[in-house]
Amino acid sequence: MIFVPSFLTLEVECTSIAMTTTELKIGVVVRDSRGQIGIVREPEPAPSKHWIDEQRDAAVIKALGPTQWWGVLPFDGGYVLSPEPLLEVLREATHEDFLAAVDAANVPARAHLAKMFPQYVDRILAERRK
Repeated sequence: MIFVPSFLTLEVECTSIAMTTTELKIGVVVRDSRGQIGIVREPEPAPSKHWIDEQRDAAVIKALGPTQWWGVLPFDGGYVLSPEPLLEVLREATHEDFLAAVDAANVPARAHLAKMFPQYVDRILAERRK
């Protein structure tokens, strides 16, 4: 939180902008608090207090209080566990996003991605049959 003295406060006229927002759910592309981008895999139980204490941003996480946690498959590989308030939804996952995630994923993660996005697997198979 930033303190702004009252004499520096400006009045701003707000303009309404039509935007479509995507809810945080399995299969959307998100950015975490460290800037990693990936596809939401599944909801996860909250980690232990000990695990949270070892994180670089432990104070921020603790300040959130009880919240939903999500597992994310980053486009550069691995698996990230993040609290919902620290995830920014970017978009619904596209075919290109699916390919990027598959490219960086290990075999079990690829199998999970195939179950999450059967339409993209079907598209790849159809293209190979041509």
